[in-house]
Amino acid sequence: MNRRLWIKSGTAFAGASLLGSNNNVSTHANDTISDNIYNVKNFGATGNRNDKATTAIQDAVDTCTTKGGGTVYVPPGDYTVGTIQLKDNVTLHIEAGATLFLSQDRDDFTLNERAIIFAENATNISVSGRGSINGLAQHEYTEMRGVDREISKEIEIAREAGIDMRRYYPTGMRTFMFVLNNCTNVMFHGISLLYSPLWNIRLNDCDRVFIRGIYIFSDLVKGVTSDGIDICSSRNVTISDSVIVTGDDSIVLKTPIRRGQERANTTENIVVTNCVLTSSSTALKIGTETHADIRHVIFSNCTIRNSNKGFGIDVRDGATVSDVLISNLTVETNRRHWNWWGSAELCKISLKKREDSSRLGKIRNVTIENILSHTRGTSTIKGHQDQQIENIWITNVQIFMNPEDAIDKRATHALEIENVQGLKIRNLSVRWAEDQVEKKWQSALVLENVADFELLSFSGRQGLRDSAYPAIMLDNVSEGIIGDSAATTGCGTFIQFIGDKSNNITLRNNNFKKAKKEISYGNENLKEAIEAD
Repeated sequence: MNRRLWIKSGTAFAGASLLGSNNNVSTHANDTISDNIYNVKNFGATGNRNDKATTAIQDAVDTCTTKGGGTVYVPPGDYTVGTIQLKDNVTLHIEAGATLFLSQDRDDFTLNERAIIFAENATNISVSGRGSINGLAQHEYTEMRGVDREISKEIEIAREAGIDMRRYYPTGMRTFMFVLNNCTNVMFHGISLLYSPLWNIRLNDCDRVFIRGIYIFSDLVKGVTSDGIDICSSRNVTISDSVIVTGDDSIVLKTPIRRGQERANTTENIVVTNCVLTSSSTALKIGTETHADIRHVIFSNCTIRNSNKGFGIDVRDGATVSDVLISNLTVETNRRHWNWWGSAELCKISLKKREDSSRLGKIRNVTIENILSHTRGTSTIKGHQDQQIENIWITNVQIFMNPEDAIDKRATHALEIENVQGLKIRNLSVRWAEDQVEKKWQSALVLENVADFELLSFSGRQGLRDSAYPAIMLDNVSEGIIGDSAATTGCGTFIQFIGDKSNNITLRNNNFKKAKKEISYGNENLKEAIEAD
């Protein structure tokens, strides 16, 4: 009797027993018990970690795709593998109780891409199951080998504070978990990726990728360069219902120029939702590699816990990042070892040149709304002196500033915004810890070189009750409205204007009752630029 085992997307197999009662190695003559399901044990895999399974699994994949596609089934067991190449119309199903372990033999990685699972120009491929892939990442703790320019300031602060300047570096096999190049209609579901030596999932120029219900874990202390998911020059990608815990970035969007390419392609139409993220660097990130535009991005409905930075946009290579919606997040940040990018801030949005010769890019049309954050670092949104960031909306954001859990103190302001044209802030609240404070705390909000702005329904005070810093510092701002805002208990000066270029500012319906001083001016001429009710 010919039994056919049907598998619905997102469900486990009915049982390994249905896929062959004999677990011993067999010939290819009996490679499957249904028309489209291929048990790797029938191709020579033993499920014993001491036996390499690369050839057996690859033979199953090749047979499956040759016969029109189907499922390559990995039953419970331990499998040591080098690179496996997925091909058209193949689902790799790793059953609960099955683990693929990274081979420590470099000869097992014969393709140009260093990956456990690799695919190129493939269509209709997927990886599913409740099993896992273990990258067996290795690290060594040693002296700093060079200064990372991106965090050179933070490194110097750490050095001056007497911090041990040793850090972890990866050793051993430097291999990605997944590298997919130019693939279409890709699905990940249910699998666990553990201890990757490099990025866990790298998507290069892929289209229509669906990642749902996966678990990624790497060491938060040692796991340098172990990004969770890197979306590189790809389109129409959704990530949902996943838990990602990583040393380095959890989810990052980029547009790099890959080996053999003359230019990068865009990354666009990306949705990340309903995820729980923890990162030693940035949980949700765009950049820094920005050689082509990144646009139409949604980060929503995520919980970010115990991360070094909540979210960030970093443009360095001349492209434009636009039409980004970041909404409905709860964020908790904590300081990490000095070598990680980030200072326990809610966000960092920055526009710079990577090199003096680099093109200057753009950031525009970014909405940040419905955010509840417990942070320890200064959040920043900073354009370039020659190219302002355009059209930033910040709505319904709460920032609770807590003391830093590190001796190399960095935090000053709660939120600092510089070189922006078109800024709308509504319902922003800043609260500072009372039982333990930091001597370097300054203002709740700083706007510098900002034009065409609205600041409505702000509430807060300066960081230290006896500080001379204002709650809101405005430096060379113009064409703005500050309204319906309120000083909170302990406020000294609520608003301070400085900078000779500040002009055309309207104040209306503000509540100064809890402020010792309503407004201060850097010079008398600024009073004429301010219209107060």
